[in-house]
Order: sequence, then structure tokens, then C-alpha cells
Amino acid sequence: MAAVNINKEEFGQLRGGDLPVLVDFWAPWCGYCRRIGPAYEQIAEEYAGRLVAAKVNIDEEGALASAEGIEVIPTLVLYRGGKALGSVVAPASKAAIDKFIRETLGQ
Repeated sequence: MAAVNINKEEFGQLRGGDLPVLVDFWAPWCGYCRRIGPAYEQIAEEYAGRLVAAKVNIDEEGALASAEGIEVIPTLVLYRGGKALGSVVAPASKAAIDKFIRETLGQ
């Protein structure tokens, strides 16, 4: 399953769901965001059924990004049970994203 683009309402619904949610806070003008995008899509496919991979465009959802304390993009935040478990800013690779997920979820 590919990463899904979400808005504030969908964010609230997913964050309170049963599966952990990995959210990529990004913007179309961010070169690094575009470069890491394919790796994020691979993560979405590999973790399908175990977590939801979502994307929040900070240009469209600035209030949400601000409420979540996002200051630098790309920032990936992992949520479970409605709470942020951890975040990583500008991950270097797919392997770095995978390591972040495994360590944060204790797998």
C-alpha cells in the first residue's frame, strides 16, 4: 500500500487508530523531501498491514505541522495510541527509516 496524503481530520482519525502511524511532514518545494520520497514509498509497501504510512503537506496543513512542533522538513513522526513515540529529521536512507521504525516500536 502506498503512502497516503492526509489532512488534519484524517490525521486525527489515523493517529487514534489501532495501527502505528508514520507521518512524513514534507512540502513540494523541498528538494530533500522529493529525494527521500521513493524510499518512504518502499517503507509504506514493506510495512503495509503493520503500520500506516502517511504524508502531510505542510503548505496545505501548516496549522497541523505547527501544532505537532515541526520546524524542519522532512520530519518523520511515529505515532501509536494517539501519542508521538519519536521522530527523525531528514533521514539519510530507507535503511535509516527502517531502523528508526524498528527501534521506536521495539522490534
